Amino acid sequence: MSAEWKTLRSELPADVQARLDAKREERRLGKALAEVRKAMLATQQEVADRAAMTQNTVSKIENSDDVLISSIVRYMHSIGGGVELILKTPDGKARRVDFDPEIYVKQIA
Repeated sequence: MSAEWKTLRSELPADVQARLDAKREERRLGKALAEVRKAMLATQQEVADRAAMTQNTVSKIENSDDVLISSIVRYMHSIGGGVELILKTPDGKARRVDFDPEIYVKQIA
């Protein structure tokens, strides 16, 4: 028997659904990127200029649940950071992938 998550979730009490929503918001990638940007004292426009994006694109990234890895890399490199991905297999093995691509980022003058 297989039930869809939306169906199971809708049967949960409202307070449990609210807690799930709060946890999901805490883990949202875009929110984490915005927090890093703010900690670096960078504006969305500064990130956009350095990453060859529009400010609107930066805003969409920061408010999204699903972001392309290439966009994350450009975003992070624009504020002087980097991106590392850990691939985990079911047997417990892990492989690190450090992104240092040839993605266009304007150098800070």
